[in-house]
Amino acid sequence: MAPTDVDVDRAHRAPGSSTAELRRDSARRPLLRTQNLHRILGSGETAAHILRGVDLEIYPQSFTAIVGTSGSGKSTLLYLLGGLDRPSRMDERGEPFNPPSAVFVDGQDTSELGDTDLALLRNQKIGFVFQFHYLLKEFTAQENVCLPMFKLGRLSRAAAMERAAALLERLGLQDKLRRRANRLSGGEQQRVAIARALANEPAVLLADEPTGNLDSRNSELVAQILQELAQAGQSTLIVTHDRTLAQRTGRIITMADGRVAEDIALA
Repeated sequence: MAPTDVDVDRAHRAPGSSTAELRRDSARRPLLRTQNLHRILGSGETAAHILRGVDLEIYPQSFTAIVGTSGSGKSTLLYLLGGLDRPSRMDERGEPFNPPSAVFVDGQDTSELGDTDLALLRNQKIGFVFQFHYLLKEFTAQENVCLPMFKLGRLSRAAAMERAAALLERLGLQDKLRRRANRLSGGEQQRVAIARALANEPAVLLADEPTGNLDSRNSELVAQILQELAQAGQSTLIVTHDRTLAQRTGRIITMADGRVAEDIALA
């Protein structure tokens, strides 16, 4: 079995390393990494090769945008990075990719995880924000934010409700805690969705077109929130068609035809 990122990290770690050194080592290791990543949908003559050997690293405390035209593979890449989909392991001829097509989340090869363990890893390490908020309309804003915490089970109900209230207050929704989701505006619903994504203190926040369903005023508000979260140290990766939003980040990755066409660090 090939060594994981965690194995490599341990192998290079000197005995007696200090806590500060271990933290620096952790900061140098990518939170998300792809290795020769491929995704093929369908089979035979109808097979669509969506991703074609993507190698990518996303580090702690980074703010990154993935851009590209429709069909370039950017959303597929995001879902694979977040463990919502799995890499294709073989090509159209049934031959395994070499090196293996893989995604690593905080050093863990997701290919080695069953569905239950992969779902647990997602809930522990990753927060998701989508173009459509997917809130439960019969629940209040506070209850919607609590749901990931209830599922993970680290906090008591009272502690989860308190954390949800604090997150919503941080996003300017302190007066909407007990309002049902279907009585919130589109911008308010998206802010609740961001609070929900932050509920379990994820290692990385993944956002797929987070402003794509909002008017210009609410798009600007959500963009400011994402930027402020990143400036506070929250690792954030967004897929967007909005070049203005992308320019707020520290790195822009451009996808084209299932490959990374350009990877630019912004000043």
